[in-house]
Amino acid sequence: MKRLLYIVISIVIATTIASSGQPSYGTNKSITLQSTGKNIGSEALKQSADIISTRLKMYGISSFEVKVAADKGQINIQFPDNTDISKIEGLVTAKGDLKFYETYTHTEIEGLFKEDSPLLKLLHHDQEQSSSDPRIGCSGNDDRKKADEYLRSFVPVRNCKIFWGFDSKKSGYCLFALKTGEDGKALLGRSDIESVKIVTGKDGKENIIQIKLKSDVIGVLAVATKNNLNKAIAIVIDDKVYSWPIVKSVIEGGEIEVTGSFTTQEAGYFPALFNSQELPLNFSLLK
Repeated sequence: MKRLLYIVISIVIATTIASSGQPSYGTNKSITLQSTGKNIGSEALKQSADIISTRLKMYGISSFEVKVAADKGQINIQFPDNTDISKIEGLVTAKGDLKFYETYTHTEIEGLFKEDSPLLKLLHHDQEQSSSDPRIGCSGNDDRKKADEYLRSFVPVRNCKIFWGFDSKKSGYCLFALKTGEDGKALLGRSDIESVKIVTGKDGKENIIQIKLKSDVIGVLAVATKNNLNKAIAIVIDDKVYSWPIVKSVIEGGEIEVTGSFTTQEAGYFPALFNSQELPLNFSLLK
């Protein structure tokens, strides 16, 4: 297979996944997920529980028990005592929405906001920011809260969505400007993906996440990559930008390869999340 795109993702998935080794039995640990919507039905809770079970099994964890408390809108999951709960929180709480967006360049972003915009004053900027950089700017946690307050009353820019990225030790929280179509939608979505799997690199050591698109959208990606050479296409999971690789060549075969220093356990997180269904409900983890 011809490698069509190399995307290096440096995301903190190590904190949201668990070892695929089977834990020994002992006193059970448990976590409780609280649905955050209104008028939650028992059927949606049961469906969510089934999807979570599928994710855990696909990831390689088989020793667990999932229970639904419909009257409380909760799902409880019990694991053997030596399970590291903190490392699987993302797998069971993530809704699982995946989208690809074209992005605005740094030069285009300057035209979207006035120089005296309160938003820009809350963000710091990398002086070495490249022209293809889709970041509006970055901030610490306090200024991020102020930026969120501003964005709640912000009049949306046409054909533009603004999303935060993940927390970076180097730059803090960064805000991205992403392009949408006239219908407000992303370039590609989860429903356009045929499969996600792990393949091994030529050296026999590198783990590669391979995303295969459905045949009817292969042309969409080919046109988009042709029109965005040397520009970024953002990978967005649950409305958070996880990566914004620069397009270096036209992708004509519909296969995207995500490469990085992934362990087998880390790489396995993505197929478990995206080969299962998207959760129909939003959940928060009760502490």
